[in-house]
Amino acid sequence: MRHAEPTEDLESAWKALLQSRNRLDSDRKLAELALSLIQQMGNAPAQREVLRGLAESWGTDSQLTLLAASLLIEQAGRRGMDEPTLTEDGPASWAARALQRSLDALGDAERKDADVAGLLYATLGNALRLCGPGRDDEAQEAFTRAIEIDPERGEWWYDAGLLDKWRGRFDEGYAANEQARMRMGPQRPVLWNLAICATALGKAEEAVEVWEEIGVPARLDRARDMPYVAGLPPMVLRVLSRTSPTDGTASLPNKTVSFELVWTAPLSPCHGVVQSPTFGDAPIDYGDLVLWDGAPVAAHQVSAEEAVPVFPLLEILRPGDERRWTFVALEREPEALEGLEQALPEGTRVFVQQERAGHHCPACEAGEAHEHQETAAGPETASLARGKVIVQRTQDLEAFRTAWEAATGARALSVSLPALYEELGDSKRAGQEHQAWRGIEGKALRQKAGA
Repeated sequence: MRHAEPTEDLESAWKALLQSRNRLDSDRKLAELALSLIQQMGNAPAQREVLRGLAESWGTDSQLTLLAASLLIEQAGRRGMDEPTLTEDGPASWAARALQRSLDALGDAERKDADVAGLLYATLGNALRLCGPGRDDEAQEAFTRAIEIDPERGEWWYDAGLLDKWRGRFDEGYAANEQARMRMGPQRPVLWNLAICATALGKAEEAVEVWEEIGVPARLDRARDMPYVAGLPPMVLRVLSRTSPTDGTASLPNKTVSFELVWTAPLSPCHGVVQSPTFGDAPIDYGDLVLWDGAPVAAHQVSAEEAVPVFPLLEILRPGDERRWTFVALEREPEALEGLEQALPEGTRVFVQQERAGHHCPACEAGEAHEHQETAAGPETASLARGKVIVQRTQDLEAFRTAWEAATGARALSVSLPALYEELGDSKRAGQEHQAWRGIEGKALRQKAGA
């Protein structure tokens, strides 16, 4: 997210305030001014430590606590809800601690006041929601306490529904957003979450009604009993993924978590079918029917001129029934895998993720001007390729084996596809394929080392 560019006047005021930073924990007016400046300057990460100090210093002042906590929550909310929580000590947890201290300091009358205790509990729920699943019970309790104080605050029902949606409690999320709509009216964010939860629950007719209320021309797909919107363009989702356990050449540790991007064919604005495979250890793959959130979390550059939004995965609605087999290959000639898909039975898809195993050149890495000597093509210039073969469930596997061996045998490459032979029950050949896999990776590693 881009932050507002501060004006020179704001910058000057901020520099002057920092000269009196030691008074921020005792001078209420100065603390109020600091919070106002932080907000006007875009609430950037550079102001985070001052915000933390203000939240810690004024924890018994509910008004200042709410201001500081709201700004910390805004900073924490810039991280996608699908991103793993890397630390337990961050803006969301700082806000939660300050809010709890303020709640603990309330008198009996304030504990019944929606504009004091209710707001503190609701804000605490949002802070805890951003702390990650480990504090889910506390977040639920905070929202419950806020709603008990004033059940007519639609925004608190909405926030509670956000938590439920992200934790996969779609029944509760649907009910909470219904309560929010009753009190707030048909606001777009509420309707979006209703449509998402309805789709997850298989409430197809309800989802169609909500999409139509938003202005999306949806209809009921009776064959699948799901909402359907025609003409939606392909979309990009991201999913958490670990290094594949079958990857023996990975430079990252096996437990490293990152995101993979996949293309989907949308059937509605929040669900569709995955159209590209994942190559790491990920929970989704080609052919899965999945649900995603409506707010993008990143942008994917598809060309120099065009970027498309990236949406976060929420749920797997139904696994695909295709066979999805990984392979590894070493191309002895450039693009030896080109056209492989066309040589296989109809309906087969072949996806390749290539890793070049070129010779390391220190001068290239340093950006120094130099020339390379031409070398003859051969094993030294081979490239390692990883990929997936997507085989339809109705495909006759003996026929596929014949086609696969003929197509790969006619190309200048070494390839291993153990899963084919495992599914055929040919344990001897499957063992040979696993051995070939290790041999291909070993050769690629030797080439990278310049052996």
